[in-house]
This record gives sequence, structure tokens and C-alpha cells, in this order.
Amino acid sequence: MGTKKIRKLQMKKFFYKINDGVKNEVEILNGRELMFKGKKYEYDTKYLSENIMVLRINGNNYIAKAEKDSDSETDSANTAFTVDIDSQNFNIICKSELDILTEKFSKGKSGSRIKNDIVSPMPGVIVKLNVKEGDKVKKGDVLLVLEAMKMENEIKAICNCTVVKVFTEEKSAVDKGQLLIKLDSSG
Repeated sequence: MGTKKIRKLQMKKFFYKINDGVKNEVEILNGRELMFKGKKYEYDTKYLSENIMVLRINGNNYIAKAEKDSDSETDSANTAFTVDIDSQNFNIICKSELDILTEKFSKGKSGSRIKNDIVSPMPGVIVKLNVKEGDKVKKGDVLLVLEAMKMENEIKAICNCTVVKVFTEEKSAVDKGQLLIKLDSSG
């Protein structure tokens, strides 16, 4: 008898706004399917270069060119893009559930003041720690990788800053809300 492999179903939700419009949700299902507004769509992608792809949705092809919008004021997690699809330009902000949780735990009560504490958005294990005390990091740099629910999640710097203190180490288990890294974003 042979062993039977069980494939894990991974779902990922993304929330996006196009041209500052209404917030929408798309869920990536297993294989080549996605769920949008209660309907399943088949999709496939083929990259022609680093930022140009052919996107096939339910048999229709679209040429898409995407560039990160690093100047966006609302882009706290490097999630703002300018996308050209068949010669139409769109400003898109797309965030995963983890991006939203990370922002929530990285901001002060007012929602606009950047907090200098990086806390764990969920329980998990630190699988990679990319910084040490005294390191200067730039907005978007991956500070650490947290494994939670068998998925690896990158925790990124939301501004240019200096690492003041690291309160965790690789292979250590962490709880939701646990302080992981203290940053200084003052200069």
C-alpha cells in the first residue's frame, strides 16, 4: 500500500480599494480559483517581466503592469500600487488580513501615530529574525517571520527606524500581543 498525501487547503483573504473607492474582498482558494462577491472565478498568471503579467480570468486575458507606489501616504505596509490593465490606470491599495492586524497592533489609539512597539498579531513561532539591536531598517523591510497556523507571515517595518531592543529569538513561541521588537522612529 502506498501512502496518500493530504493537501492542505490554504485560503487567503485580501482587502483592496481601487481609486479610493469602496473596500472589497477577494479570497484566494486552493488551486487556481478565487472568490469575489460570492462567485468563484478561475484564474492563472504568467509573468512576462518583474512587473508585467498576463492575467487570465475565466478564459479572458488581461495584460497588467504593476508598480509599487512608494510615495503613497496610506501605504503603511508597501501595499499601494499603480496598475495599468489594458491601458487603463488604477490606484490600488491591497492588504492581507495579516497586514491589517499588523497595522492595528503597530499604531497608537488615535490610529495615526506610529507606535514604536512591534507586537505579535497572533500566537505563533518566530522562524526567522532578520534584525538585531542597533540595526537601521527601512519601511517595508522584513523584521521577522512568524509562523502561525502553518503559514509564514512576514512582519515588516512600517517606517524608517532603528531597532532599539529585540525581545524574542528564533524558534521561540510567542503569544498574541506579546512585545517582540522596540523601535525608534524619531530620526
